[in-house]
Amino acid sequence: MNTVERVNGLPPLVGRRAQLATVADALAGLEAGRSAILAISGEPGIGKTRLVDELCARADARGDLVLGGRAAEWEQDLPFGVAVDALGDYAASLGADRLARLVGGQAAELAPIVPGLDGLAGAATGRLQDERFQTHRAVRALLEALSANTRVVLALDDLHWADDASLELVAHLLRRPPRRGVLIVLAFRPAPPRAVLLDALAAAAREGAVVELPLVGLTRPEADALLAGDVPAAVGDVLVEQSGGNPFYLQELARAATPVTVAAGDVPRSVALALDQEVRGLPEDAQRLVRAGAVVGDPVGLDVAIAAAGLQEAPALAALDVLLGAALLAPTDVPRRYRFRHPLVRRAVYDTTAEGWRLGAHARAAQALEQQGGSLSARAHHLERCAQPGDAEAIGVLLGAGAAVAPRAPAAAAGWYAAALRLLPEDAGSAGQRLGLLVALAQCQAATGLLADALASLTGALELAAADEALAPLRARLVAGCAMCENLLGRHEAAHGRLVAALDHVADRDSAVAADLQVELAADALYDGDFAAMRTWARRGLETAVARGEPALPVVAESLVCFAELGLGRVAAAQDAAQRAAERLDALGDDALALRLDGPYYLGFAEYFAERYDAAIGHFRRGIAVSRAIGQGQFATPMAIGLAHAYEVTGRLRAGLEQSEGAVEAARLSGNRQVLCWALTAEAWIAAIAGELPRAKTAGAEAMELLGDLDDSVLSRGTRVHVAAAQLEAGEPERCLEAMADAGGPEFDHVEPGRRAWLYAILARAELDLGHAVVAEGWLERGEALQAQLGLGHVEGAVAYARALLELERGDAPAALAHAQRAERRAAQAGAAVQAARARTVAGRAAAAAGDREAAGAWLERAEAELAAIGAVRFRDEAARELRRLGRHVGARRRRAVAGAQGLASLSGREREIAELVADGRTNREIAGELFLSEKTIESHLTKVFAKLGVSGRVAVAGAVGRARDPAG
Repeated sequence: MNTVERVNGLPPLVGRRAQLATVADALAGLEAGRSAILAISGEPGIGKTRLVDELCARADARGDLVLGGRAAEWEQDLPFGVAVDALGDYAASLGADRLARLVGGQAAELAPIVPGLDGLAGAATGRLQDERFQTHRAVRALLEALSANTRVVLALDDLHWADDASLELVAHLLRRPPRRGVLIVLAFRPAPPRAVLLDALAAAAREGAVVELPLVGLTRPEADALLAGDVPAAVGDVLVEQSGGNPFYLQELARAATPVTVAAGDVPRSVALALDQEVRGLPEDAQRLVRAGAVVGDPVGLDVAIAAAGLQEAPALAALDVLLGAALLAPTDVPRRYRFRHPLVRRAVYDTTAEGWRLGAHARAAQALEQQGGSLSARAHHLERCAQPGDAEAIGVLLGAGAAVAPRAPAAAAGWYAAALRLLPEDAGSAGQRLGLLVALAQCQAATGLLADALASLTGALELAAADEALAPLRARLVAGCAMCENLLGRHEAAHGRLVAALDHVADRDSAVAADLQVELAADALYDGDFAAMRTWARRGLETAVARGEPALPVVAESLVCFAELGLGRVAAAQDAAQRAAERLDALGDDALALRLDGPYYLGFAEYFAERYDAAIGHFRRGIAVSRAIGQGQFATPMAIGLAHAYEVTGRLRAGLEQSEGAVEAARLSGNRQVLCWALTAEAWIAAIAGELPRAKTAGAEAMELLGDLDDSVLSRGTRVHVAAAQLEAGEPERCLEAMADAGGPEFDHVEPGRRAWLYAILARAELDLGHAVVAEGWLERGEALQAQLGLGHVEGAVAYARALLELERGDAPAALAHAQRAERRAAQAGAAVQAARARTVAGRAAAAAGDREAAGAWLERAEAELAAIGAVRFRDEAARELRRLGRHVGARRRRAVAGAQGLASLSGREREIAELVADGRTNREIAGELFLSEKTIESHLTKVFAKLGVSGRVAVAGAVGRARDPAG
């Protein structure tokens, strides 16, 4: 931790009255328990750091916990640098046991930031690049835990120089700030823009979550006060005019008494020369040490700086005293660690140091770090700047650094891999190593949204693999990777052409390579919604793969056959294909499955659309678990989205929301706008079902905004219609209809029949909400004609539900009741718990309209209890409102449990969620990891579950859940 270095004795801050008033308000709010975010921006030298220091000094003086970190210009390749500077030492001082008590199972996720946590028991279960948001959540949880006992100020300075991993953390804190008792202070230059930071700031500003404090130059009276009469008035006039009132330039130029015209950007040349002149006036050893310090970093680790300077201990300490006396360096609260008086001073010293001397200093620093046990990243930082081509040791360090940080900081890893590639000789002997490096580089580039760069790296790998026939299977995988990048970039024709060309070059059409490419062509056809071509290619690939005895590829092929059959309206054939694919996948060990993680991805979605929800949940979970185990995450986020939807349909809304929230965070980190749009759609839909309408509207609006920039494809069209459906559930029927029209309605070409019938039911309900019963009838006739051919329970239930609403509107209560009963029965048979419960509400309304108040009460009481247990608050309120109309007493909204209910209905939403996970065979640790709770919290919830169900163990809980899922069983 770098706490404020000059808590007391700061000189008075000149000017900045408005900013100081805002600071005072923020600190007062912090004292009242409110969290806040301040964003301080301005040009180099304008006084951002000084204002941050003033704020931190005031907070420290009143006993707040002040955690301060500063990014450094040449350390942007060191992951989480500013976060480590701010939090690392302090969190490490707490110890692993206390951290575990503070944040539970999330403590291991702090390992990239807190020294010494790598070996923590219960280490993080996943190391997927797109799940690095788990570290962000852990930091937020730590800040919230600390703020329970004291006020916390987190001040991050010079964020324009921060590494990508730190900026992703800051963006997370901006989007999901700590709930109370934490003041976050961010200081940065607005130019050149850092997109991750500025986008998150803009989103936070729209939500009113951030206060912006832009800084401008000092006025002439303020400048005079800063200079305090140290220069003659005439010189002061020139300095003020030519510095533009920039405090740093004013002071440095006054120090040198050298007026200069100040250019925009970093240190003006004359300022740099003045600083260089100051350095050259020092003794030789002091010059060497300060220049070595500029090479080592800011803050300056003294021992590494001494080695980089080539000095012995005694003369180095004497030189240190000189530098402290000249105020070029200042002490921190950490022994043998110092800071430059301003980051721009370090920049000027580094820039005016001779290139040859810098190269040697970097080499000596790298050697010292190796001897002192420095991290691979720290060593790589210096070796990248001084190593010679062909330096095998440097290449090894760079590769090790990349592998170490890739899961949590893929942008930094990409930098190390690229540096290693530059050092590798381009000869036959290193071709294999270059090939592997290019693949690893492509994975890191794709993980940070640089799909075009990833495509270029994969293309380079393809060229290296072209000459070796033994690498034909690898070439097929590389072609598939290229096609995936092209599809995600919207270049669908190029992706298709690449796959066809690759297959044309395969002489043996019965080979494993041919099967691989045929299956990829089937997947490619999904982007165009060409289900006939999809079935043809999938069947060809399946036959070839089975004949070749391929273990995992048939799972992918059979799953794609299921998708194609669903798209062609052949539900029975699709169900058969899904069953065969499931049997193949379940027979595979994890090692075999790891070779084709697109298997559980495609199968899970095929099962979801075929209404095999529990099977889909199981396969999605297994696919995600294997992805985490091997660190391959390209399908993990889409599988999490599918899992969220499956949870929602089956009534596990809280689990669905948490999965969708994680998917949104992972997709943001991936930079993949299509997947982010998809994840936001899931969040919008499930939030609407759960009754969290502001959240649903926010997520839906962002998804629609993203859709405007995406190429038209089956994915973008599918996303658009689901956003439209969420808008209906959020009470916005007009926007629902507009979005449906934009998505290709009324025909909905390239949408499979089952989902198309569901969309017609959504359209009918939207029109009915607007009073257009005749138009609603037209949509329902389409939906009923389509679903009659399919035999899908959830789809049939959705259409019957809409029909029941229409008949109620017309005043035909008996017809409405009949349709509502059918909707409830078919939805329940399909396992669609939310749809079934909502149908019971309509059945109650219809029975009441028909005069059967007793039956109406029974329907509504069951609906109200089940919807409350599920967590569908708004729909529960609808049922409660109808009960009150019958004169039945209904208690206040019961978000957590249904009073007087028996069995599973007596459980709160969280307790039901945990019971469901117990039934799925999850351990307490696994449940804690999935729900981001501590194991002790899970144990506490389970104690309550045992008591409410009247059981004594997990087996009995699983039995109760199993009976609820399958009453016939």
